[in-house]
Amino acid sequence: MGISQDVLQDGLRSFPGLAHRMEQVGRRANVLFVNDSKGTNADATAHALSSFADIFWIAGGKPKAGGITSLTGFFPRIRKAYLIGEAAPEFSGTLGTEVAHEISQTLDVAVANAARDAEVSGLQDAVVLLSPACASFDQYRNFEIRGTKFRELVQALPGVKPVV
Repeated sequence: MGISQDVLQDGLRSFPGLAHRMEQVGRRANVLFVNDSKGTNADATAHALSSFADIFWIAGGKPKAGGITSLTGFFPRIRKAYLIGEAAPEFSGTLGTEVAHEISQTLDVAVANAARDAEVSGLQDAVVLLSPACASFDQYRNFEIRGTKFRELVQALPGVKPVV
């Protein structure tokens, strides 16, 4: 196509990605905030959980068949889970005593608590990850609206800067 390899590499490096798909929406101190609202089932969420080591995970919504039992191999990466929506009691049962968690009920509570806990954790590369492993229909019309709300909540936190 006549495009040099350098131009292609620069394009790939500067591509910000797609909204709601592992979208880095902000950073505050040692904490990265990632919007993976498109992670509407356990298989999709597995990809997000495999991408980070120290995760403060926001999960839940309208549960799908199978829940999150297939994600147990990623539980050691999760420092704490913040459970929202209809799936919260089921997910709490699956996480049991293996993963610290709280039932936050709503996204705004989950974001505030996860941001606080991640920041005081002392971890170098803490990640607050919205990858719900659920449909959004219990609280939001679709995953895009849920993801946009997450982005807005994160960007409203004091000291959050855009990821460049």
